[in-house]
Amino acid sequence: MLTPFFTGELGGPFNVISEIVPYLEKKDVSTTIFTTSAIGKFSNKRTEFYEQKSKNFRIYRLDSFLKFKEYRISFNLLPFLITHEKKIDIIHSHALRSYQEDIGSLFSLMKKKPMVISPHGGISINWDYSDKVPKMISDKSIGYLKKKLLNVHYIAVTKMEIPLIKKYGGVDDNYIHYIPHGVNTDIFKPVESYDLKKKLGLENFDVILYVGRIAKGKGVDKLIKIFNTVHQKNKRAKLVLIGGDAGYLPIVKILIQKYNLSKYILYLGYISKENLPIYYSMADLVVYPSRQEIFGLVLCEAMACGKTVIGSNIMGPSEIIVDGKTGFTSDFRDLDEISNKILNLLENKKILNQMGRNGLERVKKKFTWEKAAQLHFELYRKVLH
Repeated sequence: MLTPFFTGELGGPFNVISEIVPYLEKKDVSTTIFTTSAIGKFSNKRTEFYEQKSKNFRIYRLDSFLKFKEYRISFNLLPFLITHEKKIDIIHSHALRSYQEDIGSLFSLMKKKPMVISPHGGISINWDYSDKVPKMISDKSIGYLKKKLLNVHYIAVTKMEIPLIKKYGGVDDNYIHYIPHGVNTDIFKPVESYDLKKKLGLENFDVILYVGRIAKGKGVDKLIKIFNTVHQKNKRAKLVLIGGDAGYLPIVKILIQKYNLSKYILYLGYISKENLPIYYSMADLVVYPSRQEIFGLVLCEAMACGKTVIGSNIMGPSEIIVDGKTGFTSDFRDLDEISNKILNLLENKKILNQMGRNGLERVKKKFTWEKAAQLHFELYRKVLH
């Protein structure tokens, strides 16, 4: 598997790979990650060269001598792949338009190894090349060779992504495989949360929760405006924000001050995956107004904890949420409409709880990492044979 970074600090492919590999190991699949030793987007923080996670899961982190934003060049990547040629059956790239994928494509051509690509949203993003010159070069060079010389298999995590992959990859349906992400239901499940709610001083309040990066693309600014309207009509309501700052927190704080909401909004920062279920469980409702989202794992996590969700009617969220049954979807243009939906749900706990139960059942049936890993395994077998 190839990716520019492999660390929990940058999420994305790390989370997917970390969740599916243990299931693949049970089926005697050996996984090796080839990535870079520097992990920061804006720094050169180092990680170890070699890491053995388990018997059949290892990581090689190679030096990236040059970088153009996320495009990290490791001159010893191709020699390293050739050295490990006999141990490689399939090349699986987890970073579209990356140096790692480009080298993987060359290796696939040279050694006749089948290739799988998980775009992770990279097709719907970055069509504007104004500041993505390396990615444009990749599309026009290695990308062109992939279309012409390689029978690449693509993984779509949403059905809406399939036509985008067709256009980008120039492939037919036989080379596109729908495998949605999942959630670890051993970790994400309803748990007792009264003590946490009391510790945070929220035991007598209706709690609206947001989990995700504090970024404009996640729609946090819209959520503050929505909550302002909710609070004017429901003084019991409080908003809890969880997630690392992606440079947008100062704007959020200005909005909070503008609406005089400092006493009613709690920002708790980043919280690890293992500790998130208790925060989901203490919430009455989870709202995720993202402007751009290929999947929306937060929604699955919240539903796995038995929570009703409100999310954007874009790609992943619109396929995860069953509108009117497990929550609601919206384009978040009419903020008053969303405010009224939140107010109605908070006043009708019976409906709120039933939607939460519906969401829990939906996640168990359709969105688990075990199911995703099984579909990956079946794809690998198909590609090999």
